[in-house]
Amino acid sequence: MAHKNIGRRAAAAMIALATTIGVGALGAGQATAETVVPMERCWGVSPNIVDQPFSTARLFVTSTGTGRVNAAIRDVSTPWAFFIPGTGYESVGRLDWRNVNTGRTGTAYDSAHIGSYVSGPEFSLDTGPGTVTFTVSAVNRNALWAIPSTACSGTMLVR
Repeated sequence: MAHKNIGRRAAAAMIALATTIGVGALGAGQATAETVVPMERCWGVSPNIVDQPFSTARLFVTSTGTGRVNAAIRDVSTPWAFFIPGTGYESVGRLDWRNVNTGRTGTAYDSAHIGSYVSGPEFSLDTGPGTVTFTVSAVNRNALWAIPSTACSGTMLVR
């Protein structure tokens, strides 16, 4: 009877060891949790004039590797697209960044169609690890004119 328990214990130990190795291998990947960087509010009149204003106050940042991040402006929209399909406006975003620790700087541009859903420009940045200050601004335009927004900024630790 004792030899049956030894066999069960050995099997249980082998399963535990295999599980530990498997979990360890899975845990070795890069974390990609999204961080919300609060900023002062960027204001801008919608180029559609009779519309909600361009007003963003957050930058959504996901780490993609050591010192590399993707950043997105997502809290902008227009209700026009609910009423008239294909409407909205184009937002040309500018993101300036500065790594406080290294002094590195950069600027990225992207444009997005602002419709009835929450979306905006997205940026891929190589800031390097450290404390990084982000400054966001945009020029919003329709077929008739372009209207710039104010700038807003926020800071986060990039790993």
